[in-house]
Amino acid sequence: MFERTRKQLTIFFGSILGVVIILITAFFYLLLLKTLQHNEIQKLDDLKNKMAQQWEHRVEEQAKGIRPGERKNVEWIFLLSDELIVWVSPDQKTQISPSRYTAMSNQLLKWSQRYEMKRENGERFYIDESGKRQTFLVSSQLLNDAGGVYWMAIDISSNEALLRTIRLILMLSTVVLLSIAIWLAYFFAGKAMVPIKKSYARQVEFTTNASHELRTPLSVIHSSVELLAECKDTLPEFEQHILDSLQDEVKRMIRLVESLLTLARSDSKSLPIKMDKINIVQVSHQMYQAIQPLALAKGIILKLDAPVIEHELTFIHGNLDQIKQLVYILLDNAIKYTPPGGQVTITYLTSQDGRPTLQIADTGIGIPKEELARIFERFYRVDKARSRELGGAGLGLSIAADILTSHSAYIHVTSEEGKGSLFEIEFQPE
Repeated sequence: MFERTRKQLTIFFGSILGVVIILITAFFYLLLLKTLQHNEIQKLDDLKNKMAQQWEHRVEEQAKGIRPGERKNVEWIFLLSDELIVWVSPDQKTQISPSRYTAMSNQLLKWSQRYEMKRENGERFYIDESGKRQTFLVSSQLLNDAGGVYWMAIDISSNEALLRTIRLILMLSTVVLLSIAIWLAYFFAGKAMVPIKKSYARQVEFTTNASHELRTPLSVIHSSVELLAECKDTLPEFEQHILDSLQDEVKRMIRLVESLLTLARSDSKSLPIKMDKINIVQVSHQMYQAIQPLALAKGIILKLDAPVIEHELTFIHGNLDQIKQLVYILLDNAIKYTPPGGQVTITYLTSQDGRPTLQIADTGIGIPKEELARIFERFYRVDKARSRELGGAGLGLSIAADILTSHSAYIHVTSEEGKGSLFEIEFQPE
């Protein structure tokens, strides 16, 4: 139970830490991505400004008579090594800046010949050359004073490589940090469980001690009441009524103390459970015979639908006493909440995956759908007034649930209010 709770806490805290780590990683990566993209666009804008300034400078020189007839020529000395330009003048003459990017220069030339304009903020273009991928940011722009059109490109391969490296580093870092976060969540969940375990151990110890201490005075009271019952006929009617009530309450207290002691032993795991090969059909027959008088006394039809011939699938691996107690609890619960004239049926069958399955169905008052999830909680009763009237303390199904857990068995409950209930138990085969 504690290990399951610790795992749930680990998942909860680990999920929170994981989300925080992933968000921080994603934020850092997006921030880096936006910064690099901003720098790329800024570099593209700088290239546009340098080209515009170079053209304006040429226009001014032509107006002043400096370098006559050279207006249509451009000197490319202002370009950096990773920048290249293809310029188409108004008279459709093309000039290409010298560059080591031959493939990209040819691509710019093709776009200029087709007059294929590019976005102002640039478009990414990839070229695979000599087994190496190069990434460029390309754009096109009109020059002032009828200077024509030019296409430009800048090499951003280093930025792409940096992003790939950062992505890999962040992914590995995230995996490592998530592993550390899960370990820390598991460690601190264990620390958080320490006081809970101590409190629970004290609770189990108190319940065990209290149950043991209560058994002696209850036994004395029960014996005294039994002695008084022998001379019941000599008592006045009012005293007889009190004696009957006292007998019922003492029996109910004894059952409650025994149930508490059983649960305390189950919680403390102090006693080892002896597991044997058990014939579940034989156990069903024994419990059928044991509880038949109770059913008859209440006017309930008790039916047993189980095979007479033993076969391999009728055997399970478990503790005989606990399996008997489990079947008895479920039968007692079915009879208790079935009105006179109703029917309780015990059925043995085999599930689709070959598991021995025991069904206990009744035609009783049923369980509301919203209550089904809580019927195995301790001291929980669907109809509290009726349960108290019938002597129930809300511990029987809790004991049954503990037995099912210790035997790795699965129970499925279907019920409809006013139409009875069906408890279906799937056991682990031998």
